[in-house]
Amino acid sequence: MKQQTLAIAGCGPRGLAAAEAALSAVPGLQIDVFEPGPFPGVGPNFRPDEETECLLNLPVRELDLGAPDIGEWLSVPPDSYPPRAAVGRYLTARWQALRPRLHLVPERAMRVTHEGGWRVNGRGPYDHVLLTQGQPPVAPDEQVARWRAHAETHGLTLLDAYPTGPIAGAVWSGRRVALRGLALSTLDVVAILTVGQGGQFDGESYAPSGREPAVIAPFSLDGVPPMPKPASAALDAIFDPTEAERAAMVQAVTEALTSGPDDALKRLTTALSPIARRITGDDPERWLEIERHAPGSQDERDPVTALDHGIAMAEGRAAPTVGYTVGQVWRKLQVDLRPPFATGTGRCETRQAMLGFERGLKRISYGPPVYSARLLRALVAAQIVRLTMADDPSIALESGGWRLDAGLLADTMINCVLPGPAPDDITDPLVRGLVTDGHLKADCGLRTLSPGLSVLGRTTEGQTWGTDSLIDCFGATTRAWAARL
Repeated sequence: MKQQTLAIAGCGPRGLAAAEAALSAVPGLQIDVFEPGPFPGVGPNFRPDEETECLLNLPVRELDLGAPDIGEWLSVPPDSYPPRAAVGRYLTARWQALRPRLHLVPERAMRVTHEGGWRVNGRGPYDHVLLTQGQPPVAPDEQVARWRAHAETHGLTLLDAYPTGPIAGAVWSGRRVALRGLALSTLDVVAILTVGQGGQFDGESYAPSGREPAVIAPFSLDGVPPMPKPASAALDAIFDPTEAERAAMVQAVTEALTSGPDDALKRLTTALSPIARRITGDDPERWLEIERHAPGSQDERDPVTALDHGIAMAEGRAAPTVGYTVGQVWRKLQVDLRPPFATGTGRCETRQAMLGFERGLKRISYGPPVYSARLLRALVAAQIVRLTMADDPSIALESGGWRLDAGLLADTMINCVLPGPAPDDITDPLVRGLVTDGHLKADCGLRTLSPGLSVLGRTTEGQTWGTDSLIDCFGATTRAWAARL
């Protein structure tokens, strides 16, 4: 038999997982990996030289990444949230173990064509090509483009959250820093600007070093930070769905995909309702109804009160609310629900509605460790961090920076909102060329139209969900792709 050949374009954790799975499924497979970065198998989000203040948002006990077991490899307790740099060292070890079985092409895949077989940058031919590029380049949104021009005109500082090296290496004392967004990347930046500058945090209070900014103002539409995850395995187990409840949710997703958007969300929340009722003893119907139409609008508390309550629930000092419970249950159902969503059929508007529901719950289900939430709260108490509500029209551009409100003119802006994976916004020449040539279609996420060409990861969002998860990289979707080889 002819030996099969595969080219993988882009090799972060998903490309690493795909190469491992493909070599396991197809003995003798020849693989060329096109990756220009300095850390193949790791990508930009888990660089081994990343700042140690940047923590994974999953405890080790939830990291089912196959062998070797990451908790044992890192020698850390199951409840710990390791630095992403430590995860990068683990991924690098797996890459090095795999390296003798494939060929690394240290260049970016710029062009994929089909000429007597698949070719990448003119190399080939290959029987199969897999795109695992992570986040391809996209056009900047209008707000960031306007801010960048403003910064260049007035000599102001505008940075992206990642890579974090420029942030860690800058001088911040006395600066007034605004952070666009209030999700996990924002908490990384907050930690780098504070404990990363020599400040001391004892779990309760923060002692400044004098090198942090005078004020750090994370802002979002509601100013509310994400809710922290349960602090221990015992507290987390409260939210475990039963096997019957898992089966009911799988059935709900399967049926929802055959429905219209409104009915699809109703089916999801109908299946979630008895789980939340069993755990909390409260009626979740009203909360779930609002969540279907206006995620996050149920809670009108000020950001600091909401943060305090989230920490108390995560530590078991307060009973979990319906919303907190739904978010934790939803997180635990991901392994069950992602496969039927990825393999089922359904109208794009239905899939997008379900994806919107998933995104809305991220503020709870994808939350940080309690440590990060406690640090944020201590920084608020120390009057270093100010949680702010702001929208684009309310942010005035002045020669001295960005006016968030009458009391704060920020001289530095850090963009902590990662670009979305919308296919129409992608400027990457490889993707655009494949769309133009008719091999890829932007249809509820990228999907392939030609045999031998596959896509995994963020750009398929809509066909899949949960694509930003490290677990998903090594999960069922990747294994199913390898089996199809």
